[in-house]
Amino acid sequence: MDFKLKFTPKSPNQRFNYKQPMLLTGSCFADNIGDLLAKHQFNILSQPNGVVYNPISIAKQIKQIGEGIPYTENDLHFYNELYHTWYHHTSFNSTSKSEVLQQINATLTHANQFIHQPQTIVYVTFGSAFVYELKDTLGFVVANCHKYPQQNFNKRLLTVNEILGCWQEVMTALPHVQFVFTVSPVRHIKDGLFENNVSKGILLQAVYELCKQQNNAYYFPAYEVVVDELRDYRFYDTDLIHPTPQAIEYVWQQLVKTCFDELTQQFIADVKALNAMRNHRIMHQGTMTHDKFIEALKEKETRFISTYCTSI
Repeated sequence: MDFKLKFTPKSPNQRFNYKQPMLLTGSCFADNIGDLLAKHQFNILSQPNGVVYNPISIAKQIKQIGEGIPYTENDLHFYNELYHTWYHHTSFNSTSKSEVLQQINATLTHANQFIHQPQTIVYVTFGSAFVYELKDTLGFVVANCHKYPQQNFNKRLLTVNEILGCWQEVMTALPHVQFVFTVSPVRHIKDGLFENNVSKGILLQAVYELCKQQNNAYYFPAYEVVVDELRDYRFYDTDLIHPTPQAIEYVWQQLVKTCFDELTQQFIADVKALNAMRNHRIMHQGTMTHDKFIEALKEKETRFISTYCTSI
């Protein structure tokens, strides 16, 4: 008798390598994967505009990063004693106009250089198909509401065609980039459970169509791994919405097994082993046991550098 759905994600046409730069953007679930990639010494840039949930704002962000056009004072707005843009998360807000511009443009310049490296991977996590449009700007979709009153916005669901239109433009402009799409397993219950399911369905259909139409698109089923394979509230945090660290680790293991080549899988295992040795607590320094441990660690580090041509 089976008590778990057997599920094998489909691999990309060409598996990824640890040397490829990876830019991660989208919902907070992208942060979870970015943290694990960073922990395992990948070359990553995570959330250049901060956490963003809807596909339209994420597409605008990637378009601007690809073009490298700086933000100006015209992009800034002032509310609650803070300057902000409609393209960024609140973590970029500041009481200083010049500070906001300096920070967002420095990040933009870095991201522009990053995304134009050869064989770049952009890992995109869609969170919700619900968007908030400014009433006084003919339906401009904001990345973050910045605590403005609800009456300043119209809330609505995107259509699949809207998502396809903006993302086809972005992906065509960056043909050297491999886009990896995921849909966040985090449920947006403030929208309502039924409404959340409708939202996720729109995102899934949009990604399905993108992967059919674009050669540089691949879908990794993080949503299905959590919702259909794990499928148990013990894999959710106390809020019953966000996956637990155990669930995130399981998604990570599936991502590694499905998407990365054999050399990269070995690289990840070796990084993990090195990190474990470095974090080992030495009880009695100056002993022969301690000296042998330090010598073994140095030898392991030397082998790692000679094998992967990179230090850790």
